[in-house]
Amino acid sequence: MDLTHSISQIKDISSKSEQVFLQLGNLFPSLLNRDGETSLQELRKMFINLKSGEDASDEKEKALFTDYSAKYNPLFDKLNLKIEDLHRLDKMISDIKEDSEQMELIALNAMVISIKSGEKGQAFSRITENLQRLSNDMFLFSDKLSEEESQLLTHINTLKSIFSGILESQKSLSAKGTSGSSEIRSLIMNVTQPISSMESDIDSVYPYIQKAMECLQLQDMIRQSLSHVQRCIEEISSSRAPAPGTEEELDYVCFTIALHKLANEVLKDINSYVSQGFATFDKNWQKVISILDRVESARLEFESRFLSEFAVSSENIEKRLTGIIDGFQLMMNEFNNYHSVQKDLLHTCQNITERARIIYAVFDNLRPVMSRLHHVRILQQIEVAKNDAIKSVQDSVTDMDNLIKDANASLDDMQALLESFIADTSSMLGTFTTSISKDNENMVALREDKSTFFEELKLGRNQLASIIQNFTVFPDGFQSKCVTVQQNLQGLKNLESEISGFMNLVSNSAREFELKRSQLFGEHGISDWKIKNSRFSDIIEHFTITAHKAAAGKLAGVSVEKGAASGEVTFF
Repeated sequence: MDLTHSISQIKDISSKSEQVFLQLGNLFPSLLNRDGETSLQELRKMFINLKSGEDASDEKEKALFTDYSAKYNPLFDKLNLKIEDLHRLDKMISDIKEDSEQMELIALNAMVISIKSGEKGQAFSRITENLQRLSNDMFLFSDKLSEEESQLLTHINTLKSIFSGILESQKSLSAKGTSGSSEIRSLIMNVTQPISSMESDIDSVYPYIQKAMECLQLQDMIRQSLSHVQRCIEEISSSRAPAPGTEEELDYVCFTIALHKLANEVLKDINSYVSQGFATFDKNWQKVISILDRVESARLEFESRFLSEFAVSSENIEKRLTGIIDGFQLMMNEFNNYHSVQKDLLHTCQNITERARIIYAVFDNLRPVMSRLHHVRILQQIEVAKNDAIKSVQDSVTDMDNLIKDANASLDDMQALLESFIADTSSMLGTFTTSISKDNENMVALREDKSTFFEELKLGRNQLASIIQNFTVFPDGFQSKCVTVQQNLQGLKNLESEISGFMNLVSNSAREFELKRSQLFGEHGISDWKIKNSRFSDIIEHFTITAHKAAAGKLAGVSVEKGAASGEVTFF
């Protein structure tokens, strides 16, 4: 055996072993390091944010739209009752107008009679002219009152129409919100399951990597063992054969055989370490490879199903997000319509209140006219009573008196109705406008939430475009590092063959010396020899693995510490 070459081989094996363990020592921790976000994690986080935003927005939406009709329908029931009051008011106005027309006709007939009476009827004629003028004023104010009442009714009907529009707008908003929420939940549900499945597989790979990493524990054992073998070979190389035929030669041969055997024992241990370590690695690494294959298959399926441009629209995340965004855009437009209608609603409520006040102002003009009519009626009665020339108009005067009394009674009823109407509608519409204003504030807040969520959707779609470009499920370089780990561990496995080859060389060399020993035993007439070379003590002193110290002591016939398990390292 070429000892110089053998020493070189041992150093080479040791160097290869160190390189493998050095690379593995760097690779394994980097594989277990989960810093850095993968595309899968980005996607998961994106959908978590979308779901959180959608849930918050949906809660506000439900709180705002729930029982909205029930909230305001009582108002319109009351308004319908007030419309009935307006119909009654309209009847009163019609009665007053009719009375005014009758008064004017009676006044005209009375004037004709008074004119025929000549000078004696002049005073009555002037009184009757005033009566006719006041009757006309009564008619004109009643007509004006009728116009204002008609406009008030129009505003009330407009209010009902606007409110119906608001309810429709709210229904549309609620429907669009429900549709958008349903689409988002459906999308999240579809995507979450395969994402969770992949994440579960990804999480399961790391314990097996940690178990495979246990082979690194053999590094010191192998390094120290190779150092022991190298020391044995170096010792053989440094020893010089004594003169032939001497006991020193016999001791030298027996010492050299012992060194060969010790080297072989250590080499067997090394192969055992390598074989044992590789078995542990191989068992766990097969699990790693199996999981990686499963994850890669799931990744490709996920990419094809949800991210590919060729995926069906109902599955493609980007297409579905675009559809949801388009739906949200329509919803945002509906918010604009809603705010516009709400402004009209508040304006109409103000108009109703203002128009009711105007009606009462017009009504106030009727009272002075009625007072003057009473005065003229009294003058007319006095003139008829003292002027025999116009006794024939007595019946007309009585009819006029009855008409004025009827008109006055209608005015009293009208006043009571108007005062009740104005008080009730002012209170009712005041409460209504306060409630509408509060709803408007809530709607503005909801719109802001929806706008924020809308922006998150668009941001998510933009983020998705980046994810699609390079959809990763493991940190950067993870798979390539796994390939490198396997290559290095295969390199460690290859060391087993090199060590086995070296063991054969050592065994062959040992056999040559054993033949020489047999020859020397024959020459000296002995069958056994106790080695006297003290170098064995030095070798044992420098061994760091207890089992190897024990093997050396046994071969040399010296005592060493006992009880250490094979492969246990004892540092001195």
